[in-house]
Amino acid sequence: MHRWTHEQLAACYDDARRRGAEILGESDELTRPLALLATAIPPMATLNVAVHVLHMLPQGAREGLDVELLMTAEKNAADALHRCHRALELDGDAHGYTAEDWLAMVYDIALPLLESARGDHEPPTIVGLTQEAVSWLSRSVLELDQSSPETPTALAEALARLLTVWLFAELARQR
Repeated sequence: MHRWTHEQLAACYDDARRRGAEILGESDELTRPLALLATAIPPMATLNVAVHVLHMLPQGAREGLDVELLMTAEKNAADALHRCHRALELDGDAHGYTAEDWLAMVYDIALPLLESARGDHEPPTIVGLTQEAVSWLSRSVLELDQSSPETPTALAEALARLLTVWLFAELARQR
């Protein structure tokens, strides 16, 4: 089992954000955090489908598809992570905090998720974490819509799970 540090997670987080930013590009029309967060739903749905299909396919049917599905999961996790991070930044601008204020919490949440990850459980950890990421994204939308002080916490929870899923997909694809 690999022991992760905050520094390693920060480097991975920055890499995922950079890849997600390449997908989103610079868009002046996405300046409201709720609208930006809503655009994270399609890549999150695609991520969820890719992870579930990868898990459900019989071993013999995976030939060639597993790498494609892992690439799809990795790309969409990075995309959703970047959009959630930008929503956190924009909400922070409106409420007097910075996204960086919450990154330690993201890493603190991700560390035990990574350390407890098991591929031999049914369903595998990545499947459960993807479902949790969807739930936390949904909660983030609700919290943001209500201008709740819980918005950054919900976003940090979603970001931690997206980072973890992104790491799983990237590491699995590299193997």
